[in-house]
Amino acid sequence: MDGIEQLRDVTVLAATNRPDMIDKALMRPGRLDRIVYVPLPDAPTRREIFSLQLRNMPVAPDVSVDDLVTRTNKYSGAEIAAVCREAALLALQEDIKVERVHARHFEGALDHVKPRIPDSLIQSYINYQQQHSSMCFF
Repeated sequence: MDGIEQLRDVTVLAATNRPDMIDKALMRPGRLDRIVYVPLPDAPTRREIFSLQLRNMPVAPDVSVDDLVTRTNKYSGAEIAAVCREAALLALQEDIKVERVHARHFEGALDHVKPRIPDSLIQSYINYQQQHSSMCFF
């Protein structure tokens, strides 16, 4: 970043799942000096993700969003979206003219799509957060 012309009102945003591998020189003031930790979605956030995913999907009355929210603890937003896509695909595989996605399709989707972020990685983020107190965490 040295030798670059200084610009006004420019913000650089970067993302990583390995904050421990960020070069310390990039973390000096005036560079990438803030880290914002975005945790896995909590129950209200998972409910909102499901609401967004299901708003254009014809869902049968037997589908319980409350049950889906409970059963997707430790799922990322992308994994929740994958559950919804998988349920729709399962419904289509069952009947190409299907009118609604049923609870059984979500059941199958949950059997297929599992959360992939191990507890050890989450713990490493927590440890990193505790070691770097000047960061913003939400």
